[in-house]
Amino acid sequence: MESKHIFITSSIAFVFIIIAAIFVNNFVIASNLIFLGAVILIFPYSLNKFFEFKRTRAYEEEFPNFLRDLAESQRAGLTLMQALQSASKTEYGMLTYEIKRMYNQLTWNVPVETVLKNFSERIKKSKMIVRAMMIIDQATKSGGNVEQTMESLATNIESLREVQEEKSLMLNQQVIMMYAIFFIFLGISIALIKFLVPLFQTQTEAGSLGFQGFGANPCVQCIGNSAPVCLGCHTFFAVSEAFNFGKNEDAISYYKALFFTMIMVQGFFSGLIAGQIGSDSIIGGVKHSMIMLIAGFFIFMLSIRIGFI
Repeated sequence: MESKHIFITSSIAFVFIIIAAIFVNNFVIASNLIFLGAVILIFPYSLNKFFEFKRTRAYEEEFPNFLRDLAESQRAGLTLMQALQSASKTEYGMLTYEIKRMYNQLTWNVPVETVLKNFSERIKKSKMIVRAMMIIDQATKSGGNVEQTMESLATNIESLREVQEEKSLMLNQQVIMMYAIFFIFLGISIALIKFLVPLFQTQTEAGSLGFQGFGANPCVQCIGNSAPVCLGCHTFFAVSEAFNFGKNEDAISYYKALFFTMIMVQGFFSGLIAGQIGSDSIIGGVKHSMIMLIAGFFIFMLSIRIGFI
């Protein structure tokens, strides 16, 4: 299924869940429905884009081998159809299916230009392959040395991929650093809730100079108040009630909701940045985001359930 179809389906499901949440009288259930709707809206689309990204990379990895085999077959005197027939019997990973499609189209007397164009449209996510197919198409039309063109393209694509892999290896330490930053942030957040928040709250109750008001719940006055300025506080109330962090008037429940939200936001965007750094693609960072979100969620919740915070 294409990404746009998944996004439309997820959006429709999200709208129905939000409507259901509006008519639910229980606030906790409504909050969980909204959270579920957000997951349904984001997760399937992101996961599909990630698999699409991995599939494109798999195509690019096998494409040079396909071009070399095609050039060797044509250099041996085979026609393009015969060369594709031979290539369709060879294993090229995920690219094998597309090669068989090209051969089948040629057997149906579809013009070579159309076959190459259709292949480029199906693999349009890979700019590298699209450009290569354009060059092959022009070489075929001009009557040039197509075999030599394919060999040169295969060599250039492999060289480009080697450069990209070297770049990824060099930047892997930056990706590891993003993970380190996230888990350090997670640890600091848990430590603040465990040690500093109760300390500041005690100082506030004692009225000590410099700490007065810091440890108290800054959203107490927004309880039952629907003013626009209280929108942020109501968001934290919703998070607190959805995950049973405590009563809204308690300072500790406010800080648990605050840091939990910060951890989730940090994990999601840190993962995307890690993907951009490591694989030069934000979509490639979805896997990092999922790892950070799941790890952050379970570590934070485990810290609460065992009574550490």
